Amino acid sequence: MATVSFINYRPAEVSVQSGEVVEVAYKVSKSRGGVIYGLPQLYWSNGSPWEVANFWLATFYTQVMLGGTALETIVSLAYCLRHYMAFLERMRLSWMFFPLIQARRCLFLYHDELQALKKQGAISYSSARGRSKAVIRFYKAVTDYKLLSISPDIFDDVTLRSQIEALPGLERTLAVSKEQLKIRGGKDSMLKVEDGLTPLNYQDQALVLDIAYEYCSPEVYLMLVLGFYTGMRLGTICDLKLLTLKYARLSDDGSYYSLSVGPTVKYAPVSTKFGVSGEVSMPAYVYHMLISYVGSQRRLLRASKAEVSGVEQLIFISKSGRSYCRPGRDRSSSVNVEMSKLRQIALQRGVSLKFNFHESRATFGTNFVMENLKIPGARLDSIVGVLRDLMLHKSEKTTMTYIKYVQDHKDRAKWQSIYFRKCEELRRKW
Repeated sequence: MATVSFINYRPAEVSVQSGEVVEVAYKVSKSRGGVIYGLPQLYWSNGSPWEVANFWLATFYTQVMLGGTALETIVSLAYCLRHYMAFLERMRLSWMFFPLIQARRCLFLYHDELQALKKQGAISYSSARGRSKAVIRFYKAVTDYKLLSISPDIFDDVTLRSQIEALPGLERTLAVSKEQLKIRGGKDSMLKVEDGLTPLNYQDQALVLDIAYEYCSPEVYLMLVLGFYTGMRLGTICDLKLLTLKYARLSDDGSYYSLSVGPTVKYAPVSTKFGVSGEVSMPAYVYHMLISYVGSQRRLLRASKAEVSGVEQLIFISKSGRSYCRPGRDRSSSVNVEMSKLRQIALQRGVSLKFNFHESRATFGTNFVMENLKIPGARLDSIVGVLRDLMLHKSEKTTMTYIKYVQDHKDRAKWQSIYFRKCEELRRKW
């Protein structure tokens, strides 16, 4: 199966001077020391690198080092391409298969695949659109930067006719991509919140936590608790430090702690999306759960296995002594495995959950809005402002998706209540 690996990349200008290879490193940003830690690289199932795609990913180094593009964005592009690679390998297609017949071209076949997955509910509309746009963006870079020249073996085992058809076929495909390769069907009919997520109701949230407590590792259980009760992303949770807890501030009424997170927190930088720094609130009982865990023998044993400097300062450490998430990533393969197990157990209990970890954050946001709207005299602008700060949203537009979601569902519930009551009155008259 195609994979994504991560390297510490030091971009440099290489030249030959007096018969010797001279390498001069680019130092766009002094703070990063001229190195990008955790740059994604793609490999086919046979272990060979996808050189063209890897070169393209490396071209973003200037934007990443200057802070104009988050490393997480490049990682996301890599995982979109990995999904495309898995499709190509399953279909036994070359990534440069662009024959004269449009419907047979690899990009059109992949478009059909994404449409089918969306229709089946296997992926969301936003995920299908994101993957499609990433792959098309890659092919446009192939033509713009003439990247085919760095991979002379791409036409191995391909007929001469296919070689002749490939480039014109690719150019024609990109010319019509905006319209003909668009993911159809629009957004899902049910309104969702940021990133196309669907929050859980209170009953399903309780079920998830019950199953996690009984069947998942203590680390993943605590991560889910943090997701549901603080709204932090997985990447932020996995990068929380011991000092983050040490310098947390207790509220005047003793009900919650304020934790400083973000890359600008000098005593303990914590990864956040878009590098937004701020404060998250954590219920006091959740805080004390973490304090109890960090002093446990289980965590201390894991910390003793850490080989990379700084990992021992993380709250959550894998059994092999590593961080659960790589820098710039908002996902973890270890956590995904346990989420899959959780969904299987829920299904055995008769509940079909399309739950992934990130929906714990979405659930926190909607719960916050619903509970605050119940307060007499609550002002909507105040709720939006507080929620934006708590969830570290870069834009208020993202925060508003939670308001719209709650209001939409309240309106639906009110309409359904009236509608079915009228139907019952009609039945009685009949």
